[in-house]
Amino acid sequence: MKFCVVGTGRCGTRLLRSMLNTHPELFVFNETHWLVNLHDAFGTAEVPMEEMLDIVLRTRFVDGARITEIDADAFRAEHAGAGTMTPPAFADAVGRFLAAREGKTIWADKTPDYGYFAATLQLYWPDCKIIHLIRDGANVVRSMAGHPGYKALVALGHQHWCPLSLDYPGFEGDTSHHETAEYVELWYRRLMRIRNESGRLKPGSYMEVRHEDVLDAPAETLETVARFVGLSADDAWIRAAIAEIDGKKAEKPRAEDVLHHFGGKHLELMRELGYATGGRGAAPC
Repeated sequence: MKFCVVGTGRCGTRLLRSMLNTHPELFVFNETHWLVNLHDAFGTAEVPMEEMLDIVLRTRFVDGARITEIDADAFRAEHAGAGTMTPPAFADAVGRFLAAREGKTIWADKTPDYGYFAATLQLYWPDCKIIHLIRDGANVVRSMAGHPGYKALVALGHQHWCPLSLDYPGFEGDTSHHETAEYVELWYRRLMRIRNESGRLKPGSYMEVRHEDVLDAPAETLETVARFVGLSADDAWIRAAIAEIDGKKAEKPRAEDVLHHFGGKHLELMRELGYATGGRGAAPC
């Protein structure tokens, strides 16, 4: 894995992934989650490839859809006789397999929840870079409160999806009674946990990027990201990446009304990140 994009979720990682994925050399997973499941099951041991592929095929989104769509038979045929592999070697094989299907040679990941496991990623890939995408907490909270995955996390008392994703049975409970403040706390805990994890990473391998900069200064931001991860950044790629931005979504008004659900520690973090907090001791963005 060359790098991984992480974040609180609902923070713009899908857009950044789409922009990066237009690079002619680079394939970026739109989430995996199964890396954590592989590590939980096998650590760094060599195990039969089929056991790890089984975990990939059983890892699900909140709607029950398989997270990684892969032609399992074609993958098996390409790796016939591979025998046992370590989880990072297996993940490299899957990443290269899917990258090759798009005519690409490099693979990376976009799984927001891997911010909790960034040190594990570097255990597997010592040179892996971590890009932490940060977005205005008010807008993150608004989006979380309307998303089935984050509704399920709050209802089930979990902070990230990885342990739930394996054979996820679906959730049919009532999520209508959850307060906005619960999503504020989820945003806060997830962001703080990622920053805490960053302290265990190799120096120079962690970078924070603002979603607002991706929208307002996309060329400069992409060039900065490319330098950080060691990608070429020609004009053709930059133009293709910028074309992924949906102008209507980018112009969506800020969720000012959500701010009154933020407590003191949440507002302090917002100000530290450079976001306005309205009339509550606000500093301009």
